[in-house]
Amino acid sequence: MKKIYMYVLDTMADWENGYLLQGLTLQRMSGEFKYELQTVSISKKPIKTSGGITIVPDITIDEINDEQAGALLLIGADTWSEKVNQQIIEVAHSFLKKGILVAAICGATLGLADAKILNSYYHTSNALFFLKGQSKKYQGEKYYKDVPAVMDRNLITASSAGSLLWAKYIFESLKLYSYETTEAWYNYFSSGKVEYFEEMIASLSAST
Repeated sequence: MKKIYMYVLDTMADWENGYLLQGLTLQRMSGEFKYELQTVSISKKPIKTSGGITIVPDITIDEINDEQAGALLLIGADTWSEKVNQQIIEVAHSFLKKGILVAAICGATLGLADAKILNSYYHTSNALFFLKGQSKKYQGEKYYKDVPAVMDRNLITASSAGSLLWAKYIFESLKLYSYETTEAWYNYFSSGKVEYFEEMIASLSAST
């Protein structure tokens, strides 16, 4: 089973991964577990999210296994500019070169900007002025898209308002579910219409 590594750090915006986590639980309903989520950090010391939740990381960065990696998730936080996060950015850079999915949302895009990664990928963030004002190394303005989420090759980026579409792109990239399931899931959570929930359940049942 492949691993989805989610980097956790102090002040992490714990609501930004909510749709992603919900979507992963559908593996139970489908009866097919393709990916296991593991939290990773610089140490196994508990971190405190922005919402006040305490998370004890499953593994450290040094324990990441490239051969088992399906994706690396980078969640927004107020602390991305701190040097302590440089190690996971280096992992992200390595993953991108190896064709492994990297998905960053909100403030995490600033970490990629500082590493000049966004200078060669189509991407988005909270706003263009956010990247230009916060990162002296960012020169990717011509690749910036003013939309909630962007997928370019094996890099997915999103604004703080793009967590639902961000999760959808991750599921599509990983081929986690069928097209029908992913579309029904996205349509249900973006509209709240019960018919899409019924479509989602039916498509999961059809795949078992």
